[in-house]
Amino acid sequence: MDFECAFQPELLELHSSPALTIHARTKVSAIPLLFSHGYASILQLLTEHGKKPGGPPFALYYNMDMEDLEVEFGFPVDEPFEGSGSIHAAGTPSRTPAARAVTTLYIGPYEEIEPAYDFLLKWSDDNHLTLSGVSYEIYLNDQADTSPDMLKTQLHLLLLEE
Repeated sequence: MDFECAFQPELLELHSSPALTIHARTKVSAIPLLFSHGYASILQLLTEHGKKPGGPPFALYYNMDMEDLEVEFGFPVDEPFEGSGSIHAAGTPSRTPAARAVTTLYIGPYEEIEPAYDFLLKWSDDNHLTLSGVSYEIYLNDQADTSPDMLKTQLHLLLLEE
């Protein structure tokens, strides 16, 4: 990277919205292809219904087992409508999470995000916060037209309810 990305932690209250998602189990090495095909399928379904995403693409990671990663990924939508095939619609039960979270902005290649996770894990521990084990990444720009060093990911680690 040409610059140093300093992480700034923040506590946020996340609000849920309907989403179209694909839920899968995969190896971390298969994520790029899975996401590429999956996001394209969701965008095609939205286009077929004359709709657009309600926000940037996201992924929810339910565990951190790099050989058997459980992930749900997709786009928020402004209003619920029927999914198709492997694409789940809002209420079945695809929604963005509603939770308290500790968050930071990561700028850089997706495959080098680990220091941002390490930072939030340590900051959460130092501040006696209990994590749920679920992480939520929002991809703020398009890797098709953005240099890997400039990709922006909003990283949220969800907290357990008190």
